[in-house]
Amino acid sequence: MLRSLWLLFVYVSFLGLSVSAPFVATLGYVWVDTFQPQNIAFILLNQFPVAMIMGLVALGGYFLMDRRSPPPLTLQTMLQVVMAIWVTMTLIWAQVPGAAWEKWDWAFKTIAFATFIPFIIRSRVQIEAFAQTYVFSLAANFVPYGLKVLISGGGYGTNLGLQAGNSGQAEGGLLSTSCLMAVPLAIFLASHSQLIPKFKLMPLAYWGIAGLAVTTALGTYERSALIGLVILGIYMWGRSKRKLGFGIVLAVVACVVVYSTSGAWNARVSTIGNYEQENSAYSRILIWQWTLGFVATHPLGGGFATYQINHIDFPARGADPGHTEFGRAFHSSYFEVLGEHGYPGIVIFLLLAGSTLLMLRRIAKKARPYPELQWIVGLSDALQSGLAVFLSSGAFVGLAFQPMFWYFISMSVCLNAYLWRVEHAAGSVATGWRAMAIAPVRPYAPAAGAPVWRKGAAPSARTQPP
Repeated sequence: MLRSLWLLFVYVSFLGLSVSAPFVATLGYVWVDTFQPQNIAFILLNQFPVAMIMGLVALGGYFLMDRRSPPPLTLQTMLQVVMAIWVTMTLIWAQVPGAAWEKWDWAFKTIAFATFIPFIIRSRVQIEAFAQTYVFSLAANFVPYGLKVLISGGGYGTNLGLQAGNSGQAEGGLLSTSCLMAVPLAIFLASHSQLIPKFKLMPLAYWGIAGLAVTTALGTYERSALIGLVILGIYMWGRSKRKLGFGIVLAVVACVVVYSTSGAWNARVSTIGNYEQENSAYSRILIWQWTLGFVATHPLGGGFATYQINHIDFPARGADPGHTEFGRAFHSSYFEVLGEHGYPGIVIFLLLAGSTLLMLRRIAKKARPYPELQWIVGLSDALQSGLAVFLSSGAFVGLAFQPMFWYFISMSVCLNAYLWRVEHAAGSVATGWRAMAIAPVRPYAPAAGAPVWRKGAAPSARTQPP
């Protein structure tokens, strides 16, 4: 009862604050979409469409109160729009129409809202609020899970979080991947947060959140989590300025993991290299083979939930004379997109991921010489690390249309738009109602001895959006 009332209070608070600050409703939608309070509330919030209401308030607040300084059109935004259109078109030839419409209902909303976010999340404070909301929404699930793992050791298929069942944040593959993607964001916030009052122990709190995220990922016993953790460590080490110190930390963490993990965890992870003797891993290979054969005859894909028509023939092995299974999930984000949306879908998906990584590298390179823009470098590195985790872990879990990937794309576009506004702030002049809507721009002066921002023949001084 108290939990439900608290969640209702938080939900209503997002709605109330959005009256004076329209972008808060967008944060509220991110909270609802990530934390999913309707799934753990016992009364009220589980009785009405909380996500739809928050989304409509966010859109209404933007169009009625906050249409200013739209972001520049980017390749990522165009690819998101194209993907939303294409996944809708594949409904025409969907192999399983009923299930396809059901998945389209939430997948399309995820893509569409992620495309909308950069229009209303503009300033540094808003971008950080976006990151804070996402991390804390996930932390509400993985902090109690991680603490229980430290006590019990976790286990495959063991539900230690707030949500029950085997979907959403209760599903091990999704939970472990989202946790690892949140780690670099938490570390970024430990160094660059402006919203939360600074005191000495606050960075330790963020590092604690990152540690519990890793603990949760390992506690799910998901093999994809181990792969994602290795990629995360390598990528963050490559982006770190203190490679020796970071490498020592990674080595210590690896030793602690090896020493503290149970025999059950080690036994499950060891099946990665012996897939033919492990039914779950071997079934993935057979499912992927079926998908390649399917798209050979259906190059445009079979629409959402196409996996429901597959049939996997297991050959005879040992005491098993061989058998056939039907409707096995894709178990891979890449094969999920390929099977459901064909070659056009997988091309769009890979272009979106690859171009976003390149854009983030370009953003970091442009901002690195300027001390006042080091937070951009830090967030760019964090987003790159998170996307690297998704692209590696997602190869073994079907997560292509889950919110975390699309929110990381949105945050990247927001960061790119912010840097674009910084570049153009000195020469931009707002007129009419837009001038009344824009908050006063603070003059910017470089620190003594710091390099001066120059874009073409721009003047040596510049202004920075609030």
